[in-house]
This record gives sequence, structure tokens and C-alpha cells, in this order.
Amino acid sequence: MRSLRTILGRRTTVKLLTVCSGAVAIVIAGVSPAQASQAAPTQQPAEVLQISSISPWVNSTGEFQVRFEPTVAVPPGSILTYTVHQGLQPTRSQTLRDKVDGVIDGASAGKVLQSPVTKPLAEYGDPVSGSVLTIPIRSSPDQDRLRVLLPKAGIHPVELVLTSAEGPEIWSQVVFLNRLPTNYSTQQQDPSAVAVTLLVPIETAPSLDSAGLAAFGVADRSRIDAASTLLEEVPEAPLTLGLRPNTLDGLVRSKEPWAERFVNALTSALSAPEAGPPATPRPSLLSMPYVHVSTAGLVSAGAAADLQREIALGDRVTRQITSTKSRQGIWALDDTLSPESAQVLAGFGNTTFLVDPAQLERPANLTEQQTMTAGSQLGKDSGLRALAYDTLVSARFADSGVDPALRSHQVISIIMASWFTARSPGSESFSAGGAALGSVIVIPTTIDPAVVSALEPSLLSGGPLQVLANSAPLGPASTKSAEPVVQLAPVVSPDERLAVVETTETRRQITAYRTMTASPESEVELWTRMNAQTLATELTPEQRLGLHNSVRSQLASNLAAIELPPPRQVTITGRSTDIPLRFRNNLPYEIKLRLTARSTRLAVSGGDSQVIVLAPGENRIDLAVTVRAPGESDLRIKLLSPNEELEIGQIELPVRATAISGVGAALSAISILFLLLWWTQAHRRRKRDASRTAGDHPALAAPVEPSSN
Repeated sequence: MRSLRTILGRRTTVKLLTVCSGAVAIVIAGVSPAQASQAAPTQQPAEVLQISSISPWVNSTGEFQVRFEPTVAVPPGSILTYTVHQGLQPTRSQTLRDKVDGVIDGASAGKVLQSPVTKPLAEYGDPVSGSVLTIPIRSSPDQDRLRVLLPKAGIHPVELVLTSAEGPEIWSQVVFLNRLPTNYSTQQQDPSAVAVTLLVPIETAPSLDSAGLAAFGVADRSRIDAASTLLEEVPEAPLTLGLRPNTLDGLVRSKEPWAERFVNALTSALSAPEAGPPATPRPSLLSMPYVHVSTAGLVSAGAAADLQREIALGDRVTRQITSTKSRQGIWALDDTLSPESAQVLAGFGNTTFLVDPAQLERPANLTEQQTMTAGSQLGKDSGLRALAYDTLVSARFADSGVDPALRSHQVISIIMASWFTARSPGSESFSAGGAALGSVIVIPTTIDPAVVSALEPSLLSGGPLQVLANSAPLGPASTKSAEPVVQLAPVVSPDERLAVVETTETRRQITAYRTMTASPESEVELWTRMNAQTLATELTPEQRLGLHNSVRSQLASNLAAIELPPPRQVTITGRSTDIPLRFRNNLPYEIKLRLTARSTRLAVSGGDSQVIVLAPGENRIDLAVTVRAPGESDLRIKLLSPNEELEIGQIELPVRATAISGVGAALSAISILFLLLWWTQAHRRRKRDASRTAGDHPALAAPVEPSSN
């Protein structure tokens, strides 16, 4: 992930330069690397003193403590000297954060506030049991003069030096006394506090192979092993887990002991009983797409719906496996974010965007450091907010060369610098009208859990640094116009159009098959996840096509397991009858299908289309038909998915109907009656015509009676 590489790159560069410098020195001295390796010890000797804890801050009248781990390495009679320096002040070229970071790297701690205090280490407790250095402080000259006078709030470097009884220095370190304002009182949900987010990305390469089996590389396994250790060691730490649902899906399917270990550690951490009040922050899961997709590429391709499906699938998979709902409204760990895709994601309910500092375009009067320490408006009056990853703090937190307690203390002091900077110059009160403060620490899974353990109490104590309720990365701004306006930098999005076309086609087939079965044993859900995985940015076009072909071939194989009746001659002697059709379902679950049957001489009862259910094995379906007209025709039978998107197969059965249909008989009767009526009328007409043409009128032919005369 780019942000993590950026964060860790700085430390890697420093170490690399150190190694190179050592190599140059060896060459100049005329000693070969082999001779040097033989002469030099393989490990650096352990320090005689190791810090176990440091007060994160102290009230205006309080005690600053540095506790040391028990040790037997301290020579008898060793002397500890501490020197309190004046509070660090920013300059035109350096912020207060820069000053603190510089002192950590060895820069001058500044002017001395009071004379060094030197005492035998044994006066602070037996080193074998663990010594404790306590520095009492005061804010007013009228108070106890045995306390160190710190009249103003701020960050005071404290130099610690351990010398042997003979005088040589054997150990030294600089810590920071963070003196709180006089009128400041710690409280939970303090609006002036810095909201700290411990963001842990947990992601692997796409975890499902073309057969739908879990596939993890060596580096992936190492990363997951480290994450398991982290969750086991600090199960109640308020970590925000950027766990890729596809990675979690593969781990559950793996069944390997190391994978089961992670799933058990995760579910235990998420389901552990609350140790404090209901508002106490606990480990949580971010809402993320099922795989790492190019949000900019999908939106550019007009596939916002595919992006939404990826997010919905990710949330569903996470909830099914962990019984925990992902946190909504926060979008993070997206190195492909564009102004356009951010607007689409905002439409999905995301209002806060955690991004790499390089992803933001800011006005000239806003520094990169300010985008990492306080919230910004993502577009004027958009209602969206942005906070950049705190790369400086993240690098310090991941620096394995520093002991855990000291590392945690350094991180606290750097973040405290932002808190002090946000306060009015020369004032002891919080400056009204400021932007909400925040710090997102990106933590690798390989982090030493002891660093998290050392930091956790400070974040939950109700002081200037807090993990807010629901692990919100920012509290509310004090006023609507308090936060500066930034924009997302334009990105060159990859062309995802072909990938979307292929995904859409595979999804069409899967959706159609889903209408055929509700069996929990079916492969539909696996196919859905494999299809969603094809949009992963890490996959090549060839790998994507391989997944599509695998899903489609498996689906086609299942369809081929449904056998249609063999072709045969059907003879119908009655006017209505049932045609028995025998189907075979070779799948282990019921299949619902749409059967269509059409013939020019037959009518199918109930219509040409009907839904049938085939149980596993042989199935007989009686197709009720009525003869429309005698003669020979083909009965075309087709099997489809219920939504008619998939065709399973079709056959044509030759049918010979010898019976006269009811309609045919009626037509014949009508025809005969019509012929009889026509013949009768014709006969009468012929008879009348014959009479007219016979000669005399019938009346003239009557016999004449004789006369009476």
C-alpha cells in the first residue's frame, strides 16, 4: 500500500545510509567486510538501562515520572543526572512538531531551565527491582521550592545521563515533560483533545484461486501471523482494523492452523466483554470493498453500481464471519481515490476521508503537516471532511530500533505538539474557533504489541489525546468555517471498462442461476465472490479472465447435469391427454426451472410456459395437452432459468395426433348443417324453376264442367 510504504520509507532510508556509511568506513580503514564481521559482535550490546514507562503529561502542579526496567547491568555506584530544559518554541522555519522530532533525532534540547540534578541511581530505587525517577513540578514561585518551576505550559526536554562511579557516561536519553495548562482538567470526550486513530491495514493479494480455493503466499502468511500476534497480545486495544474482506474470506476457507489462529484472535477481540463503560473504544472494523478496487477507475467507467456491490459484499462477508457490523461513514486506505469517486462514495454515506497527504490539494497557506494534524473541509460546504495520515508519527511508531515505552512516549510528545500549537499564543485557554484535531497512525501488523500496550492507557485516560467514542477520527469542528478547504488531487484512473463488461456478464449468469436454487450447498455464493475478486487492482487481465472462465465453466457444468427427455415419437389418440416427460437432475439439490412448450397443433394446458421443480434424480413431469387439429407436428420443449436469462437445453418431440379435436368436430357439424340447408334450398329453387317453364298455367288446365242446358 502506497501510504504505508511512504510512512516506512523514511526509516528505511536512514538505516540504509547508516549501513552504507559503515561500509565506506571499513573500506577506508583497509579492513575487509569479512574481517569486520569476524571482529564485530553480531548483536549490539543491550543498554544498561531500559525505560518501562514515562508520564505522558503532568498537571501544572504534579509529578513527572520515568520508570526503568529491572536490570543487573548497571555498575554499582552509577550516577543519574537529569536536566530540565526550557519549553521548546517554534520558529519561522520549524513548527513545534519539527522541534520535538529534531530533538528525538539528536538536535539540541535548547537552553537549560535549571541546574542539572545529580544523584546515585540507587536513591531512585534498587536497579534490580526497577528504579523510578520522580520530578515534582510547580507553576508558581510561591509554591514548594523543592519542585521544578515550570511557569508556562509546553514541552520541556529532559536529558537523562547515567555515568559510572569512575565518571564515563554509560547511558543517555532525552524524554519530554509535557506540562499541561494550569486551568486544564482531563475529561472524557474533551472537545479540545486530539482524536487518535490507530489504523491497522490487514490485506493480502486476492485470496481465491481459479478453483475457488484459498491461496496465500509466504509474505501474506507472515503478515497474517504478525496480525494474529498483535490481536492476541492487545485484544482490547482500540485498533481500527482495515481488514480486507477478501483476505478474511480466504482465511476462513483455508482451514490451515495459522489461518484459524488469526480468525480466532480476531473474533475473540471483537466479541470480548466490555472492560469499561459502553462508550469505551474497542477494536473495530472499517467498511471496505471486498477487494482492493480502483474507485476512480470504476466511477470513470460508469460502474458506480459495481463499486457499491463490492462494498456491500465486503460488509456482508465481514458480518457473516465475525458477527460484527463494519463501521460506516469513514473511507480509508484507498490510494485510487479521485474527486469524482469521492462524490460517489459520499452518496453511499461516507462523510470522512482518511487519505495520504499527497492525495490532497491544499491552499498555499495550508501546510502538509496541518492536513495531518487537523480536519479539513473536502470541498467548500460539501459536508465532507478529510484528514491525512500522520506520516511522521506513523514512522516513529514503527521504528523498531527504539524501545516500546520510549517509542510510545515520543509519539505522544509529537502529537502533543499539535495540541499545544492549536492553543492561543501565550494563553492558557483553548483557542475557540479552531479546527478539530486528529492524528491517524498507520500501524503495520509487524508492530511490537508492547508499543500499543504502552500507548493505550494514555489514549483512554481522558487527557489531551483520546480515542473518541466509536473511534471517530475527528471530533466536531467548533464552527462551520473553522476548517480549511482542500480538494482531492486528480488521478489518472485505469481503464476498467473491459473488466466491468466481463464482470457484468458473469454476474448475469450467476444471478440467473441463483433464481434456480436456494440451496445453501450451492456454489452460487462462491461464484459471486470470485466474480467480485476479478475487479481487484492487483490482478492482470489474464488472471481476471481466468477467474471468469472458471466460474462460467463451473456454471455450465452444473447446467449440463440437468438431462432432458430423449427424443421419441409421441402419438395422441384422444382429444386431451398428458405427455409424460422424464428429466434427470444430477445435482445434489432441487432446481427450479421454467419449461416452455409450443406446437402448431397442440395447446398446452396452463399456457406455453410453466415453472417446474426437479428434485435430485429422476423426475416425471406430465404435460397436459389438447389437440387443436389432427396431423403431425413438432412439440418444442425448452428449459430456462426462472428469469429466462439462462437456457439449459431444448428438444423437439415429433407428435402425431389422430383424434379430431373438439373444435374440428364442431366445425365439421356446422359444415354439414350448412351443406344440408344449402341443398334443401337449392332443391326447392330447382322445382319452382321447372314449374315456370312447363307451358300453361296450372289454373288454365282445370277440367270444364258440362252446362245444364
